[in-house]
Amino acid sequence: MMRANMKKKTILIAILVALIVLPITGCRKADDNDESKYQADLVAFQLYMSGLVVAADQSSEIQNDMDIFKEVGLKCNIIKRSKGPEVVDALIGGSADFGTLANTPVVLQALQGGHLSIFATIQTTDHDIKMVGHKDQGVSSGASLKGKRIGFVGGTIGEIFLERYLQKHGIDKKEVTLTSAGPAQLRDLFINKSLDAIIIWEPVIQDILTDEGVAKDDVYIDIDPSLYVLRMHLVAKPETLKQKHEETKRLVKAIIKGEELLIAHPQKVRKQLELWLDRKPGTLEKVFEESTFRVNLDIPSLLKELKEEAEWAQKSVFSGKGKMPEDFSIYIDPTILESVAPNRVIK
Repeated sequence: MMRANMKKKTILIAILVALIVLPITGCRKADDNDESKYQADLVAFQLYMSGLVVAADQSSEIQNDMDIFKEVGLKCNIIKRSKGPEVVDALIGGSADFGTLANTPVVLQALQGGHLSIFATIQTTDHDIKMVGHKDQGVSSGASLKGKRIGFVGGTIGEIFLERYLQKHGIDKKEVTLTSAGPAQLRDLFINKSLDAIIIWEPVIQDILTDEGVAKDDVYIDIDPSLYVLRMHLVAKPETLKQKHEETKRLVKAIIKGEELLIAHPQKVRKQLELWLDRKPGTLEKVFEESTFRVNLDIPSLLKELKEEAEWAQKSVFSGKGKMPEDFSIYIDPTILESVAPNRVIK
């Protein structure tokens, strides 16, 4: 009788242990796949070029059965910023893990002894920057800029394009009157005809063309793809890539899924991006028409462009006092993309 009771007690204890242990084991398993285990803060710069970022972030708004960040097991907080220096400050200061930046901020940091690593390109375009002029002010070609009042955004790709544009058309800087200002200021100065021409990018040009006070037929626009290729990258500090290696891989996977979603539903992504940025419908059409939204890493092209921009910045921004890097490959880290999608890395 005692043996029977003991046997019953043993069975009851075993059942109780199983009831307690199984849920704990189950929780641990769920924790391993919990999206909140891998977390990252991504700062988006040049917001109108954030098609892949917004596609990944707002995938459920574009296609009901998708939740890209959840699918890759990453909880990503997107922080909107409109200026490169703000993104650089966030990365250097540690308030963001990853950022979206063009070549120029990476180069400017390098010449100051800083180090930011490009680990994936998410957008490429050779049509973004344009010369926009008033025909009634005599602007009808590149050569016609001699003696004109020209606006540009200093210390950016706009200044690089301006210098190359003037040089191509045989115009010395001393032969024009230059004004450096922010994009919104240049738009206003152009609209009220305080400037004859500006070097500016999309979608500011669409803001000008849709302004009630502007006669579209009077606006001259010159596109020169030979002068500058704009690449938008995913960027981080080298130490962040080491410390958050798994998060970086998952972020790249999410952005690639965002690319696939954009290719499948370009108009839906564009409209969602316009909503995201509180822009007028259709003002990002040119951005989408003239850009290639593809995740890759073209290392030979990048090395050439980084060196050329560094030479420009050394002369025009730092007056010869910048610290010129010996090897620009240290600012490109292909290991993340190679581990996720090796066919997207060009060596």
